[in-house]
Amino acid sequence: MDFKMHSLHDAFVEIQKYCKKQSIPKEACYNINLVCEELIVNLLKYTKATGYNLNLSAEAGSTVIHISYRAEKFNPTKAPERKQESVEKMEYGGLGLVLVNSLASETEYKYDEKQSLNVIKIIL
Repeated sequence: MDFKMHSLHDAFVEIQKYCKKQSIPKEACYNINLVCEELIVNLLKYTKATGYNLNLSAEAGSTVIHISYRAEKFNPTKAPERKQESVEKMEYGGLGLVLVNSLASETEYKYDEKQSLNVIKIIL
């Protein structure tokens, strides 16, 4: 599998095309951008992945986001276990993941030795 995207900008271009084609309201498109931004920044920052694939599809009134990448096992939808901290002290897995999980109606993570696959489903 060839990973065609290498930056956050690549994702934003695809998201804008998808939102326009599907006539998705600005607020919903903004939420799709937020979810993708958080997950992509985490996977590019915390893994050795050099690229990723992003697929957006409409399904039963929802947007389904598929992000796939090759790297060590890393679930960017879950924060690591840690002691309760104030918002000001949150690091990776902090406020951004709280936002992702509050916007997503369903989050699924799968891993195999060749690829990590993250699926986020947002009800629009």
